[in-house]
Amino acid sequence: MVHRRFPDESARFLKSRFCFFMRLWKHRLWVCFALVGLSALLAGGGCHRRGDTPPQALAPEKVAPTLDAAFKNARPEDQQAAHEVVSALQSKDDPKAFVQLQSLTTRPDLTADQRAVATRSMLSVLAQLQAAAANGNKAAEDLLQAYRASK
Repeated sequence: MVHRRFPDESARFLKSRFCFFMRLWKHRLWVCFALVGLSALLAGGGCHRRGDTPPQALAPEKVAPTLDAAFKNARPEDQQAAHEVVSALQSKDDPKAFVQLQSLTTRPDLTADQRAVATRSMLSVLAQLQAAAANGNKAAEDLLQAYRASK
Protein backbone atom coordinates (compact mmCIF):
# COMPACT_ATOMS: atom_id res chain seq x y z
CA MET A 1 0.00 0.00 0.00
CA VAL A 2 1.27 3.47 -0.88
CA HIS A 3 1.24 6.03 1.88
CA ARG A 4 0.86 9.69 1.19
CA ARG A 5 1.34 12.61 3.45
CA PHE A 6 -2.03 13.99 2.49
CA PRO A 7 -5.00 12.05 1.24
CA ASP A 8 -5.63 14.41 -1.67
CA GLU A 9 -1.98 14.91 -2.72
CA SER A 10 -2.41 13.65 -6.29
CA ALA A 11 -5.52 15.79 -6.75
CA ARG A 12 -3.63 18.90 -5.62
CA PHE A 13 -0.84 18.14 -8.09
CA LEU A 14 -3.30 17.87 -10.98
CA LYS A 15 -5.14 20.98 -9.86
CA SER A 16 -1.91 23.01 -9.77
CA ARG A 17 -1.03 21.95 -13.33
CA PHE A 18 -4.55 22.68 -14.54
CA CYS A 19 -4.45 26.16 -13.00
CA PHE A 20 -1.21 26.95 -14.78
CA PHE A 21 -2.74 26.16 -18.18
CA MET A 22 -5.91 28.07 -17.29
CA ARG A 23 -3.82 31.15 -16.49
CA LEU A 24 -2.07 30.78 -19.83
CA TRP A 25 -5.44 30.43 -21.60
CA LYS A 26 -6.58 33.77 -20.13
CA HIS A 27 -3.60 35.47 -21.71
CA ARG A 28 -3.57 33.47 -24.92
CA LEU A 29 -3.33 36.56 -27.13
CA TRP A 30 -0.11 37.67 -25.43
CA VAL A 31 1.24 34.14 -25.50
CA CYS A 32 0.59 33.95 -29.26
CA PHE A 33 2.34 37.29 -29.82
CA ALA A 34 5.29 36.12 -27.76
CA LEU A 35 5.55 32.83 -29.69
CA VAL A 36 5.31 34.57 -33.05
CA GLY A 37 7.94 37.12 -32.01
CA LEU A 38 10.27 34.42 -30.74
CA SER A 39 9.84 32.45 -33.96
CA ALA A 40 10.61 35.54 -36.04
CA LEU A 41 13.73 36.22 -34.00
CA LEU A 42 14.97 32.66 -34.41
CA ALA A 43 14.16 32.52 -38.12
CA GLY A 44 15.67 35.92 -38.90
CA GLY A 45 18.85 35.38 -36.92
CA GLY A 46 20.70 33.73 -39.80
CA CYS A 47 19.74 36.23 -42.49
CA HIS A 48 21.96 38.91 -44.01
CA ARG A 49 25.29 37.32 -43.27
CA ARG A 50 28.22 38.79 -45.08
CA GLY A 51 30.56 36.70 -47.17
CA ASP A 52 27.90 34.41 -48.59
CA THR A 53 28.29 35.66 -52.14
CA PRO A 54 30.34 33.49 -54.47
CA PRO A 55 33.67 34.88 -55.64
CA GLN A 56 33.67 36.83 -58.89
CA ALA A 57 36.16 36.05 -61.64
CA LEU A 58 38.91 38.58 -62.27
CA ALA A 59 39.24 40.26 -65.62
CA PRO A 60 41.80 38.27 -67.67
CA GLU A 61 44.21 41.21 -67.90
CA LYS A 62 44.16 41.66 -64.10
CA VAL A 63 44.97 38.08 -63.14
CA ALA A 64 48.78 38.30 -63.35
CA PRO A 65 49.20 41.66 -61.53
CA THR A 66 46.70 40.66 -58.84
CA LEU A 67 48.46 37.34 -58.23
CA ASP A 68 51.84 39.10 -58.04
CA ALA A 69 50.51 41.64 -55.55
CA ALA A 70 48.75 39.07 -53.36
CA PHE A 71 51.75 36.75 -53.15
CA LYS A 72 54.42 39.47 -52.77
CA ASN A 73 54.92 38.76 -49.04
CA ALA A 74 54.02 35.06 -49.13
CA ARG A 75 56.25 32.13 -48.27
CA PRO A 76 58.86 31.38 -50.97
CA GLU A 77 57.09 28.16 -52.05
CA ASP A 78 53.81 30.02 -52.50
CA GLN A 79 55.54 32.87 -54.35
CA GLN A 80 57.14 30.34 -56.69
CA ALA A 81 53.79 28.65 -57.37
CA ALA A 82 52.15 32.01 -58.10
CA HIS A 83 55.06 32.96 -60.39
CA GLU A 84 54.62 29.69 -62.31
CA VAL A 85 50.93 30.51 -62.83
CA VAL A 86 51.81 33.98 -64.11
CA SER A 87 54.44 32.49 -66.46
CA ALA A 88 51.90 30.01 -67.83
CA LEU A 89 49.39 32.79 -68.38
CA GLN A 90 51.96 34.99 -70.15
CA SER A 91 52.85 32.10 -72.47
CA LYS A 92 49.10 31.62 -73.18
CA ASP A 93 49.15 28.11 -71.69
CA ASP A 94 45.74 28.30 -69.98
CA PRO A 95 45.41 24.55 -69.23
CA LYS A 96 48.74 24.55 -67.38
CA ALA A 97 47.80 27.75 -65.52
CA PHE A 98 44.47 26.25 -64.49
CA VAL A 99 46.06 23.09 -63.08
CA GLN A 100 48.62 25.16 -61.19
CA LEU A 101 45.89 27.43 -59.82
CA GLN A 102 43.97 24.38 -58.63
CA SER A 103 46.98 23.18 -56.66
CA LEU A 104 47.66 26.71 -55.39
CA THR A 105 44.14 27.11 -53.99
CA THR A 106 44.42 23.89 -52.00
CA ARG A 107 47.54 24.92 -50.10
CA PRO A 108 46.73 25.09 -46.38
CA ASP A 109 49.15 27.92 -45.54
CA LEU A 110 47.56 30.65 -47.69
CA THR A 111 46.00 33.70 -46.12
CA ALA A 112 42.34 34.44 -46.76
CA ASP A 113 43.27 37.20 -49.24
CA GLN A 114 45.69 34.95 -51.12
CA ARG A 115 43.13 32.15 -51.30
CA ALA A 116 40.46 34.57 -52.57
CA VAL A 117 42.77 35.96 -55.28
CA ALA A 118 43.79 32.44 -56.36
CA THR A 119 40.15 31.34 -56.52
CA ARG A 120 39.09 34.41 -58.49
CA SER A 121 42.03 33.89 -60.86
CA MET A 122 41.06 30.24 -61.30
CA LEU A 123 37.52 31.29 -62.23
CA SER A 124 38.91 33.71 -64.79
CA VAL A 125 41.14 31.05 -66.35
CA LEU A 126 38.21 28.62 -66.30
CA ALA A 127 36.13 31.10 -68.30
CA GLN A 128 38.97 31.45 -70.80
CA LEU A 129 39.21 27.67 -71.08
CA GLN A 130 35.47 27.39 -71.70
CA ALA A 131 35.71 29.99 -74.46
CA ALA A 132 38.68 28.16 -76.00
CA ALA A 133 36.82 24.83 -75.84
CA ALA A 134 33.82 26.42 -77.54
CA ASN A 135 36.18 27.55 -80.33
CA GLY A 136 37.44 24.00 -80.82
CA ASN A 137 40.59 23.87 -78.66
CA LYS A 138 41.01 20.14 -77.98
CA ALA A 139 43.37 20.58 -75.00
CA ALA A 140 40.90 22.92 -73.30
CA GLU A 141 38.04 20.48 -73.96
CA ASP A 142 40.00 17.57 -72.46
CA LEU A 143 40.95 19.56 -69.39
CA LEU A 144 37.38 20.73 -68.82
CA GLN A 145 36.08 17.17 -69.12
CA ALA A 146 38.65 15.99 -66.58
CA TYR A 147 37.77 18.91 -64.29
CA ARG A 148 34.04 18.15 -64.44
CA ALA A 149 34.69 14.46 -63.82
CA SER A 150 36.71 15.26 -60.70
CA LYS A 151 33.98 17.35 -59.09
